Amino acid sequence: MLTPQGTLHVYQNDQTITFRVDGCGRATNSLPLRRFAEEALAAGAANLRVDLRRCTHMDSTFIGTLLQLKRLAEKEKRGSLVLLSPSTQCGQILRQMGLERILVVESAVEEVGPWTELGGEEDETAFKCNAVEAHQELATLEGPVGETFRRVVRCLMQDPEAKKLGK
Repeated sequence: MLTPQGTLHVYQNDQTITFRVDGCGRATNSLPLRRFAEEALAAGAANLRVDLRRCTHMDSTFIGTLLQLKRLAEKEKRGSLVLLSPSTQCGQILRQMGLERILVVESAVEEVGPWTELGGEEDETAFKCNAVEAHQELATLEGPVGETFRRVVRCLMQDPEAKKLGK
């Protein structure tokens, strides 16, 4: 059964970290995803995989976080970020945003485990910072999608607190 609000699980095998999203990939999952991935990359992991078979939706913060992690994996470790078997709903979102040209998608998924659930963080400042930075990442996209998020970032930056949080 799918979880409407979404849960995030992780499995680590040597240099590969696999995340699984059940339900919705939301802003609340983004910070734990980002923190775990950054720590794993710093510890020597090279490949990030995100299993989206059970994911029913992805919000903009979650998608922006995926883009941040792709850039980080490629830059820091010359690794990769791969999306595994996106659900029909997620595939549609990726196509609508033109991300199928940017993010690597694989359709074959091997079963791995055991999974560990990653919980939400209560650090409100870090949560807000991640949301601002995720939208700044989306604003770097070319075309109408990027322009939409550039407008979102301009609105966010009108908030004095958000100005302190963004890059």
